[in-house]
Parts: sequence; structure tokens; C-alpha cells
Amino acid sequence: MVWDDLVRRSGAARGDEAAHASLAVARVDNRTNLLVAEYNAIRAVMAQKSAASHALVGAYLTVVAVILGFVVANRADPRLLLAVPVLAASSGITILRRRRDREAANTYIRDVLRPVAVECSGDDRVFRWDDFYARQKNSRSLLYEFGLQLVFPLSGAVCLFVTLPLLGSVGEWLAWLTGLGFLVALVSAYVHQNRNHLARTVTGVHAVALGLARKLRGRGRDS
Repeated sequence: MVWDDLVRRSGAARGDEAAHASLAVARVDNRTNLLVAEYNAIRAVMAQKSAASHALVGAYLTVVAVILGFVVANRADPRLLLAVPVLAASSGITILRRRRDREAANTYIRDVLRPVAVECSGDDRVFRWDDFYARQKNSRSLLYEFGLQLVFPLSGAVCLFVTLPLLGSVGEWLAWLTGLGFLVALVSAYVHQNRNHLARTVTGVHAVALGLARKLRGRGRDS
């Protein structure tokens, strides 16, 4: 009887251990599935925002081309160009906001989801796409992004400059000042969001200028 009791107890202990092990595996699997689902959902939202930003750029350029066509080809009132700065600021700020949302999503994946993925998989090489992409960025992609964001304030400023000599009434001046205010808001938003990149750029330009000045001084002394 004592031997039978020991066998039953050992079998029950092994059964409990197996149940706990299977439960732990099931929990890990559930966490992994939830993690992958959340990662895919965030990636889908980021892709949608990126596609919407590119579509907005195309729509803005189309509207500006239509307005220019009316003014140049159909000889419409050039003061129609006063609508461009407002459209430029609205579109530019919208794109900057979507870009900030994408950066927040990247930060969430890197700082929140990745540690959980490393814990579940035991491999620290998971969810490294964002870091890899940041390292692989070349000058062309940076120039493209700079040019993309330069389209809006530049086109709005050109329209304000062209329409300035044509202003005659109080309403026209108010429309012009409104466009100017929108452009100032756009530039402020751009500087605020890109202050770190701009600071590094200014520092780099300053270092290059100092290096050129030293070289020029050295050549002047040699001559």
C-alpha cells in the first residue's frame, strides 16, 4: 500500500509539472501571438500614414498647378495665388504630424515591443528593422525628405512675394497676412520637430567653416 501511494504521488507530481510546463508554453505562445499582432497592426498604420502623406503631396501639387494654370493660361486674377500659402501650411503641418506619429510608433516598437520579443524568443536580433534602416539611410534619402518638406514653405513664399505688389484693399492685405501667418506656423512646426537634426547640421557647417578658415589662414601665412 505504501509503495502504491508513492507511485500515485510521484505520478501526480509529474502530471502537475507537465501541466505547469504546458501552461507556461501556452502563455509564451499567447504573448508571442499578441506581440506579433500588435506589431503588424502598428506597421499597417504606419504604412497607411506614409501612403496618405505621399497622396497629400500629389494632391497639393495638382491644386497648385491648377491655380497657376488659371492665372497664367486663362489670365485669371493673380490674387488667386493667395490661397496657396494657406494650402501649403495646412498640407505641410499635416505631413509633419504624420511623420511625428510614425516616429512615435518606431519608438514604441523599439522601447516597448522589442524587449518583450527578446524575452519571449531569447534572441536579441528580433525587431531590429528600425535601427537597421536608420543606419542604412544615405544622403539621397535625406535630400529627398528635405526637398519634400521644402516644397510647401517655398511655394507659399513665392506666391506671397508675387502677390505683394498687387494688394490694394484691406481684405487683400488681410488675406496676405493670413497666408504669412500660416507659413510662419509651418516653419515653426518644422524647426520644432527637426531641432535636433538642424542643430547637428549647424554644428557640422560651423566645423566645416572653421576648417576652411584655418586652411585659408595657413595659405596666407605661407604666401
